[in-house]
Amino acid sequence: MLISLSLIFGFYHYYTHVVLAQNRAMTSLKEMHIKLGTRIEKINQIQEKLKRLDQQQSIIKAITKNKPYTNVLLKLATLMNEYTWLTQFALDSGKDREDNANMKLTGFSFSNNKLGNFIDRLSREPMFTSIFLKYARENEIALPDQNEAKKVKVKVIQFEIECNIRENR
Repeated sequence: MLISLSLIFGFYHYYTHVVLAQNRAMTSLKEMHIKLGTRIEKINQIQEKLKRLDQQQSIIKAITKNKPYTNVLLKLATLMNEYTWLTQFALDSGKDREDNANMKLTGFSFSNNKLGNFIDRLSREPMFTSIFLKYARENEIALPDQNEAKKVKVKVIQFEIECNIRENR
């Protein structure tokens, strides 16, 4: 009888420690596999979202790369004085080393003081950098008189200014 009890206890011990442990390991392995599968699926979904966001970001960059320069014109209009006017406005959106657009202004002013006033106001505006007066020379132009019957010759200052436009305008 003692041998029978020992055999039964041995089978019980073997079953609980070896067979059930293997079953638990198999169950936990299956659970881990299922959990890994769901996590891999979540990672794939996140990667797809990131890919869509990258595509959207590149589209937005392409659209905003060619921003309209209406705000530059509006700012110039507020900086101009009534004795200085532009005859040419050139904008080169090809960026310089600091990623700024380049602008060239050509025009006339009734005096050096009025031109200096305009350049001073332009210099104080953070939107414009590296302001350079390329030339300012005295010239004579014909303007219509008040009754527009004839033209009157007037001495003016012809100028050309080059500057950069900050990208974060």
